Amino acid sequence: MSNTAKRITSAIVLVTILSILIYLGSAPTIGFVLLVGVLAIDEIFCNLFKNDRWSLNYFISQLIFLGPTVYLNYLDNTVGLFTVVNNAAVLFNILLLVYLFYINIESDFLKKFTGKFPYVAGIMIVLPVASLTSLLHYEKWRLFLAVLLMVNFGMDTGAWFFGKNFGKHKLWKAVSPNKTIEGLIGGMITSGIIGGASWQFFFGQMSIQLFVFFSFLGLMSQVGDLVQSKIKRQAEVKDSSSLIPGHGGVYDRIDSLIFLAPFYALALKYFYFG
Repeated sequence: MSNTAKRITSAIVLVTILSILIYLGSAPTIGFVLLVGVLAIDEIFCNLFKNDRWSLNYFISQLIFLGPTVYLNYLDNTVGLFTVVNNAAVLFNILLLVYLFYINIESDFLKKFTGKFPYVAGIMIVLPVASLTSLLHYEKWRLFLAVLLMVNFGMDTGAWFFGKNFGKHKLWKAVSPNKTIEGLIGGMITSGIIGGASWQFFFGQMSIQLFVFFSFLGLMSQVGDLVQSKIKRQAEVKDSSSLIPGHGGVYDRIDSLIFLAPFYALALKYFYFG
């Protein structure tokens, strides 16, 4: 089976599983997200940070993720707690932006930092995933989640199409040599259109502000992918794992989604429900 066929088959299987879980309700969907988070931390801790799976810090990293996520989603899902977590996730994203733009690609900063604080793998997942699962506690959670997934899909698809057909200028060759400026702009426009159209379809609202916001989310999706690309380059690995045929690892699949989730969650809180 070719790599393209593997990618398509894996994508169909994953979409089918996720669709069934969303249909069944928020509780099983959160359970699936928990599994995804555990697998992502395993990949980050072991394959990217080069640490031992059976070390104490590995289990601390998993507990950093599982403890708060289970508590927030199954025991005490008050809006106030999620708001605190969403704000913390945005602040953490800002720190990742500092890492992306100000740490030299040739630097050994990542190796030294993760050697001292390997359990940061848990923090990298718990904050954005908690923001993502906060959406599942709204009455219209399926619609909110659908819009988010469509925006993320729009960025990936638009960047691929415009990059392949019109891409001439490299976006950041040292970090991600295949990405182009044309692909970034095309992906943002696609995210803005698809996000705006989805919001119009589900909620009957359309404005230029929504187009700009969803385009911004598309940008954040691309930034999240660049952060992961830089981590992988500094770790000298191609993929976070080979778990998903044709796609790489779990973290490879969710990097852009979990980076933009906190911005989306905060926007819902302050502008839709505010």
